[in-house]
Amino acid sequence: MIKVFGKENCSKCEELKKILDNKEIEYEYTQDLKTLMIVASKARIMSAPVVEKDGKYYTMESFLEVL
Repeated sequence: MIKVFGKENCSKCEELKKILDNKEIEYEYTQDLKTLMIVASKARIMSAPVVEKDGKYYTMESFLEVL
């Protein structure tokens, strides 16, 4: 399962959700700033969205490369 951690009013988060929806890829979206901060800090990613897939964390750009 793909997990996307985003935040409110995030254009990149909305763009990623559209891409996943268009490709009919199932994902879980969490829009909670505190959770995003914890996940991003662990993954050392400093911009939203943060994507988790198979226990690995990705920026939006790096996730789209492996998608």
